[in-house]
Amino acid sequence: MARFRLLRLAGLLCVAALALPTAAAAQDPAAPDGADPSWLPNEEWVNLLWLPFDEQRLERVLGKTRGEIFRWTRIDASNTLAQLGRRRGMSPSEVASKLVAPHRSKLSKRRYREVRSHAKRIVTQGHMAQHFLFHALHQTAISGHARRIFGVHDRQQFLELRRAEISPLGIGELNGRTRVQMRRDAAQALRDAATRGVNKGLMTPLQRRITLERQLRQLPRWLGQSRYNGPTAGANRPDLPAGDTAKHPTITADGSRAVWDAYRATISEAERRGEIHVQAAATAGSPLGAVSLPVRPESRRPYSAYNASVSADGSAAVFETAQSTFPLAKRVGQMSVVVRDLGTGGVERVSHLALPPGSPTRSAFNPSISANGKLVAFEATDTARRGSESRNGLWIYDRTDRTQTLVVDHGPDGAAFLPKLSGDGGTVAFSDVEAGGSGRTLVYVRSLRDATTTLVSRADGADGAVAESDAYEPAISDDGMTVAFTFRAANLGARGNTSRVFVRDLRSGTTRLVSGGVPGEAIQPALSADGRFVAFVARRRAKRVTPRTLRATIWLHDRVNATTTLVSRADGANGALANGYSSEPAVAADGARVVFTSTAGNLTRRKPLGLAGVFVRDLRAGTTRMLSERGPVRSGRAAARAVAAAATRSAVTAGYICPLWRLHL
Repeated sequence: MARFRLLRLAGLLCVAALALPTAAAAQDPAAPDGADPSWLPNEEWVNLLWLPFDEQRLERVLGKTRGEIFRWTRIDASNTLAQLGRRRGMSPSEVASKLVAPHRSKLSKRRYREVRSHAKRIVTQGHMAQHFLFHALHQTAISGHARRIFGVHDRQQFLELRRAEISPLGIGELNGRTRVQMRRDAAQALRDAATRGVNKGLMTPLQRRITLERQLRQLPRWLGQSRYNGPTAGANRPDLPAGDTAKHPTITADGSRAVWDAYRATISEAERRGEIHVQAAATAGSPLGAVSLPVRPESRRPYSAYNASVSADGSAAVFETAQSTFPLAKRVGQMSVVVRDLGTGGVERVSHLALPPGSPTRSAFNPSISANGKLVAFEATDTARRGSESRNGLWIYDRTDRTQTLVVDHGPDGAAFLPKLSGDGGTVAFSDVEAGGSGRTLVYVRSLRDATTTLVSRADGADGAVAESDAYEPAISDDGMTVAFTFRAANLGARGNTSRVFVRDLRSGTTRLVSGGVPGEAIQPALSADGRFVAFVARRRAKRVTPRTLRATIWLHDRVNATTTLVSRADGANGALANGYSSEPAVAADGARVVFTSTAGNLTRRKPLGLAGVFVRDLRAGTTRMLSERGPVRSGRAAARAVAAAATRSAVTAGYICPLWRLHL
């Protein structure tokens, strides 16, 4: 009830704040009184990223490369494109005029004045420039069509589920949509929005191509990403209890150590040190240890580290890094894959080896590491300058001889993603979007020894029928001969439009359903080293899915004994069923310990319902332990003040983002 009163108070303040007296001026002259430099107006051209000039013209006018412009606008609290223009002797009006000069003979006087005004606002407002140039999927084209794309009741329901950190694909699956449908319809929404911008004269045809290429390249990852952009509480997430969150755990083969992503709850802390960092702890209980490197707080250039995975022998951890903006610490810019040697403390950036000058810009992500920590697999997208077509591929980095090898290559049509490296380093499993075909996703393995590729997502038998709909989320055994995956259709032996977990034995050519004894949607499989144990998530569907009705449990299937055991439960052999959303399991080699994420409030007194934490279940001892920390917790009175301040800030600074939550997705 107290939480409800706080949210009600915040909602009232969201309206009342519109009458607040003037505070610090924002950079955009159209901003309301009290708006800060991150303010964005609720205007169609801003929401749909209709940049009124070509990016390559901007580089010529300012005499800066795209990378130099990014490094400047990253600190959008104080840095503007106008300042770069002044260094070349131009006023903001002169910069804007030069940027849109090609429009002058093609548009009416009224429309020309409009695009020139848009250009000047981008030039003079730091966050708006950053938004247009580097936030390719911070748009409302997709969420505006959420009912058609994802099957939700309305846009608000979609946004609520995203704030609950359900991926767009997960939201659609809860409402019976297929991944093929969602990818196709989301891409069409982006194309339609960009075309409308051109037809209105508010976006050039060349910039449409540049923007769309960037958006469509990032779309598969965006659709599958559960992480919500921005610190996980405060002004960005006032609907959450106070405290830090933790997600995406992995575990060593002996079950002794876990590594996970830790999210800072407060924006001020994230701005100083980065929104996310990687932590580790012994599963038996020990002080938390930092895996990712700290950031100098005074630098105003925070980095985030996330999507971590620990090697089976515990010798190394691999993770992504990305620069974060200042203020607000939203992840932005290129991503890199980094390995931290947990013995020596050494750090290697393994994804950008010897890229020569003039090479395509690379973003690397979704890392996986071999059992001994010597090999790293990752996904990378290489984009040439001027918005030319990108290439997607899967790479292997050998830390011993420091070589980088392309093992799966895709051009602009199709994509390979989510590589999972076998423990012995000889095989990589991955999802692959068919090029030029149905658009469905299939699961394959690639042998790194003989360079052969084998289809995994097929029915029983050496030449069993190919999965007729999407197969995804591969997990692989140490020897690469056993692969688990998620599949949603009927031709692998299970009926209905429900996702289930299957295991393919590549030696025998058999495909078996392992989640059949558990009701609900089965997703996110994880395998033990020998492939005997399969952990997975069972997600409950509801007539109207909301954050309050979201429930998911973790199960462990023993393929030898044909038993399935509940993992997500409280301490004790028959502990209470976790009362939240449990997900992201990882299992030790002997199946005795499983780490997972849960928002449940009944697994420990240290964490309330709704806040994600990392837990380990010891199935032999019957114990459940929370490994992560909630972080500093403010008093009830301080929390009330923080929620009220968050509502006030959202109302006066976020433009179209009131009520309460920032909608950068």
